[in-house]
Formats: sequence, structure tokens, C-alpha cells
Amino acid sequence: MATQLLAIWAILRKDVALTLRRPVVILVTILPPLVVLLVLVLEAASVTAEPVAVVNGDPGCEAARALQRNATDFDGFHTSVESAAAAERDYGNLRVAAVLTIPKGFCAALAASQQPAIGWQVHNFNADSTNDLQRGVANVVTRFVNSGAAGPNPIHVAIAERDVHARDAGFVPFELVAVLVLLLLQAGLINAGLATALEWQTRSIKELLLAPVSSVVLVVGKVLAGVIAADIAGCLLIAAAIAARQLPVPSLVHAGAALGVMTLLGLFGSALGVGLGARLRSVERLNPVSAVISFYLFFLAGGITAVAYLPDWLRVISHLVPNTYGIDALRESLLYGTTTNIGPDLLALALASLVMLAISVPAMRRGLAH
Repeated sequence: MATQLLAIWAILRKDVALTLRRPVVILVTILPPLVVLLVLVLEAASVTAEPVAVVNGDPGCEAARALQRNATDFDGFHTSVESAAAAERDYGNLRVAAVLTIPKGFCAALAASQQPAIGWQVHNFNADSTNDLQRGVANVVTRFVNSGAAGPNPIHVAIAERDVHARDAGFVPFELVAVLVLLLLQAGLINAGLATALEWQTRSIKELLLAPVSSVVLVVGKVLAGVIAADIAGCLLIAAAIAARQLPVPSLVHAGAALGVMTLLGLFGSALGVGLGARLRSVERLNPVSAVISFYLFFLAGGITAVAYLPDWLRVISHLVPNTYGIDALRESLLYGTTTNIGPDLLALALASLVMLAISVPAMRRGLAH
């Protein structure tokens, strides 16, 4: 038993040192998730921070000022208060996507029980951005009416909101968790896969054949090295996200739950990497295959949008992808601050990891036999 543990420790140290000595491995690990994250950040800027000019034509009126505050406080777009001339100029120069105009005599019309028309001028370049802006201005007006600043609510309808989560999550943090899962899978897959493939490429596989240990020990050592690499990469990304105020600081319980999820994801990715490395036995062949698998699993798990919004047939496939459960569990623990519903996710990840280990050990045996 002691010999087996020493062998696992030796393989683990060798593979970790190999990763640290090859900056290209680190680059291949972090570059794809960073590119995806950059695309998502740019997408978020285009759909959640579209510039809108607010023109208050009745600044002496409290109701008009209340409507202006509702518009400037709304987080669905970026607003600036401008004069009518400046707003028209910025709109013509495409510096703002829309102009919200509070007309002169706004308060007088409300006092006379009339219906003042709020001006809304929008660049309808495409239906998606236009609909986002339209929903945004409707939200602003609804909040204004419900605040009572306009007088009695003319439609006498209120919304009783019941949220699933205790706190909201922005677009970037929501997608950041999916990128984190992509990074964990990529880190485990690349590090364990390359370490395995290099055994054949550098002919060091002969030393493993002469070692008095089983193929199970070889797989365990390489998988553990990949898990360590995945956990380190994941913790660094989470720390950077917290420093950038994209993720809240988790409690010890939630941090522990997140670490458990990351470890299981790293275990799955590392076991997959060992199996691929033993099968392909070439770094040049492993790199593109790893990237394709990582991105397919990322998109199938709802990496761009929530699984609930996917078509029915794709949702069925998503529930067969381990990433889906990792994304769900990490969003619960890191974004929403709860661990109530992550038990089934942890179970699914554990089963996926065991299945992948069961596949990797025979793959390693077949590779050693040849």
C-alpha cells in the first residue's frame, strides 16, 4: 500500500512540475475561457449598457424629477441627462441609442388628469436591442407610476413579485460562472491529457512500464495532478472576479461547496484527459480534440444562456452533460448564496466522474499494452 501511495505522489509531483515548466500548457488552459469571457463582456456591454439620453422638459416639477430619477437609476441601460439640443445631436451622431423626453407641462397635465405623452426616440437597428430598450423604458414608467409620484395609479394594478433567488445576478457574473466551469474542464483535460500523451511522445512510458505499480495507480496520480491544476485555476478566477466586484465574497459554507463542485469538475475533466491522452498519444492531436470537446460541452450545458431557455430537444441533451450540473451548483453557491439545491448536482458530477474514471483505466491499460 505504501508503495502505491508513493507512486501516486511521484506521478503527481512530476505532472505538476511538467505543467509549471511549460508556459504553453498554462496558456492553452486559460486562453480559450478568457476569449469566451471577453466576448460575453462585450455582449453584456451591448445589451445592458446601451446609452440613453434623458431630456427633462419640466425640471421644476417634482413628478418630472421623479421620472428622471427612475430613468437614471435603471440598470438596464446607461443614461445621461441632457438638453434637448444635445440629445438630438448625440442621437444623430449615434452616441446614444435612444432619447427619453419628459415633455414641458408634464406636471400640469397630470394635475388636470390628462395623459402626458413621454417622448421615446430609438434607433431600431435590430429587433433584439430595440426590444431591450422598449422593455427598459416600460420598466422605468411602471416603476414611476407605482411609486405614487404621478398621483393615484390609473390602472390600479400592482405586481406581487416572488423571486426564485434572494438576490439578483448581473449578466456578466451569470455568464462568468459558465466560463469558470469551462476553465475547470479545460484545466483538468489539458493538464492530465498532455501529461499522459507526453509519456508516449517523450518515450518516458518505458519507465512506467518498468514500475511495480498498476495502471490504476498511474491514472490516479495523473488525475490528481489535473484536479490540483483545475482547482488552482478556478480559485484564481474566482479571486479575480471578487476583486473586480463581479462575484460576492462567499461564506465559508458556500466557498466549501464551490470548492467541492470545482474538484468534481476537475476530476471529470482530468479523467477524460487521461483517457484521451492514452488513446491519442500525441500533443498535436490532443490539443484540438480537447478544445472541441470543451467548447461543445460548454455550449450544450447552456454556457451562453440558461438551460431553461433552450429548445426542448437541446434541453434533453443538456441534462446529460456534466457541465450543466456544475454551472447550476456554482451559480447557487457563488451567485445566489445558497446550497439548498446543489445535492443532486453534486451526485450527478460524482457519478460522471466515476464513469469517466472507469473508462480511463482500461484506456490506459490498452495504451500500456501497446
